[in-house]
Amino acid sequence: MNSRIALTLVAMLAPAALSAQSNQDLQKQIEQLKVELKAVEEKAAAAQEVDTRLVKVETKVAGDNIQWGGELRTRFDSTQEHFKPYNQFMGFMQNTPSASNPYPFAPITQPVGAQDWSNSVQWSTRLRLNMGITINENAKIMGRLVMYKVHGGADVPTFNGSPNTISTSFSAGQTPATDALLVERASLVYHFNSVASILSIGRQNTSDGPPFEVREGGERQATPQALAVNATIDGIGWKFQLDKLGLPEGTLLGFCYGVGYESGFGGGGSVKSNQTIVGMNFTNFDGTNPSAITPVVGNIGHLKDTTVLGAMFDMPLLFQIGESVQSANFYLGYNRMGNMTDIPFGNTINFPIPGQTPSTQYVTATANLGDIDQYTATWKHKIGDTFTYFVSGGYLKSHPNGQVSQYGAYWSFAPGTLTQLSGFGGLMGDPTKSETATAYYAGMRYDPTSTFGVGVEFNHGSPRWWTYTPATGEYTDKLGARGDVWEGYIHWKFAHNAALRIGYIDYKYTTAMSGWQIGPSAQPGQNWESAMNLGNNPVLQYAYPATVKNFYTSLEVRF
Repeated sequence: MNSRIALTLVAMLAPAALSAQSNQDLQKQIEQLKVELKAVEEKAAAAQEVDTRLVKVETKVAGDNIQWGGELRTRFDSTQEHFKPYNQFMGFMQNTPSASNPYPFAPITQPVGAQDWSNSVQWSTRLRLNMGITINENAKIMGRLVMYKVHGGADVPTFNGSPNTISTSFSAGQTPATDALLVERASLVYHFNSVASILSIGRQNTSDGPPFEVREGGERQATPQALAVNATIDGIGWKFQLDKLGLPEGTLLGFCYGVGYESGFGGGGSVKSNQTIVGMNFTNFDGTNPSAITPVVGNIGHLKDTTVLGAMFDMPLLFQIGESVQSANFYLGYNRMGNMTDIPFGNTINFPIPGQTPSTQYVTATANLGDIDQYTATWKHKIGDTFTYFVSGGYLKSHPNGQVSQYGAYWSFAPGTLTQLSGFGGLMGDPTKSETATAYYAGMRYDPTSTFGVGVEFNHGSPRWWTYTPATGEYTDKLGARGDVWEGYIHWKFAHNAALRIGYIDYKYTTAMSGWQIGPSAQPGQNWESAMNLGNNPVLQYAYPATVKNFYTSLEVRF
């Protein structure tokens, strides 16, 4: 009986015991899972912490790998311009041919007396940020960002007859414009040690070249000579080191190719076929009825890219005369400007198209005018640590193709014909005949102490001189002047990396259209140089200054 009762009790309590054992096992499994989950969470947190540290380290390494530098310049200019009397060209009117004028059209001109213009107060700020990134032992990236703006000035400069008041790609950062940071330089530089050469691809170092570093009191900034090119050029360059051939250390022979105007993209879309207002028709104008003047829409078509193909030779020299250590540099340069256009793509204000209301004007090339060969040579000589002088010369030869610019044009609408009577003209003032031009540039700087320097410079350009330099940081470009320019300055480093510069530039222009690679042709029987001479009451579409006197002071900080 007792046995049956005991068995009955075991049978009744067995499920409860088994249930308790199962609950204990489940609880143990849950606790084990919690431990494992905590371990996973701790590992995830540790991994996140490591990842965060790695990101910080990589960011720091990347930041440390970028070498930054730059300069800030605040400049004050006070300028006076003098304009000699000239005859304002107004168009054409019908004419009865005679012995003195055998043409059916006679020019209409308006005498304009001498004028004096003054801009006594102008402030500007220029910020340059230089950067370099080392990729590996052979490759690096070089760049420069720039902001250059006149205080209170318009984003697009007012057109004053000079090409540096057209906002274009090759003037980016070289002429006052907006307060935006523009890319003036951006290139990949790769050293091929096996063949002792250097390849550069991108926006090249083509501004502020030798011998500008003498005036600036610094190191050489660019490859091409300043008298040849001082603009922003996109392209490719390849330099070969000639040390192994027995030439002095640092001797280079280089070749470059760049694009100055892209005809198929950016220049107003596909400029293979386009139109723009390029002039006014004065054929039916009798001098009294303005409504007889009608605009002319010109066709722009079949343009080719403007290219630059160049070669350069640089040779540094180090020698001793007596007890004085001498250092010198000899530079040679050649550029072939192919398929030159009249005006690159850009914008301006008050573009001189007669009869139109002054406004912001889109401009683009209307024709390829031909090619130009450009030769330059520079000798720079430093005597000891105190005295440096330089002499630079340039020569141009044009190869026109017969085409002329359609801008500023006047037309004759004879039955069934459209004849251009005038305009901004052809290459170097002659669309059919090859012309030449010369220029020279000389200067010296004396530094009696390490903190004080004084210098003087002079440059001269012949009546047809032109150089690929929209501006050089002055009030108006001096190296493109057709005439004589004197500059004197003092440079005082009053603190570490900070300097004050005071200078005076005197421009004396002899010939109209300084800075332009184009020009109107002379009338039949006229000599071009005489017809464009500012002292001969020339017939001009708009005024050109005969003299510019510019006083400036600038505060310069390098970092």
